Amino acid sequence: WASDGPAPAVDGPGKEESARAEGATGADAAEGLEGGCTAGGGGHYPSGSVATSERRAVDWRGKLYLAPLTTVGNLPYRRVCKGYGADITCSEMAMATNLLQGQASEWALLRRHVSEDVFGVQIAGNSAETMARVAQLIEAETEVDFVDINMGCPIDLVCNRGMGAGLAQRANKVQGIVRVMSQ
Repeated sequence: WASDGPAPAVDGPGKEESARAEGATGADAAEGLEGGCTAGGGGHYPSGSVATSERRAVDWRGKLYLAPLTTVGNLPYRRVCKGYGADITCSEMAMATNLLQGQASEWALLRRHVSEDVFGVQIAGNSAETMARVAQLIEAETEVDFVDINMGCPIDLVCNRGMGAGLAQRANKVQGIVRVMSQ
């Protein structure tokens, strides 16, 4: 997902440590996907969303990326970090199933401040079908520049359900999730 300018804050459904993306493009960062993962849906895009042909890659080169960090990277923290020079921000990890169930507390994690001119959301899930559905919902309900699929969370509750670091160990499942989310 991409827009040509800063997106307004959204009241939709954040945790970061900083890392400098040296020379990485959106495709590098998302293993070949333009600007990160995008919504699936076989070509159907909800009204007001950005169709595939209108998407643009996020330019990661030389940018300071405030990476997701659960329980720390909330919206106020991201605003402070923007003030200290963060170029790209990302929400805290949100659970795909909780977003699909409409849990307000989970959607609150995806709120974007107007100062976040390049903003992504991090989603944890373990099935291609669920991740495709949540990608469509995120595209319809929010304005984000990229989606980060969580494959690093070491929390047992997450890993034992095949998400986070548990997902990273399942190459075929990762490939299926990336494929459906990038359609």
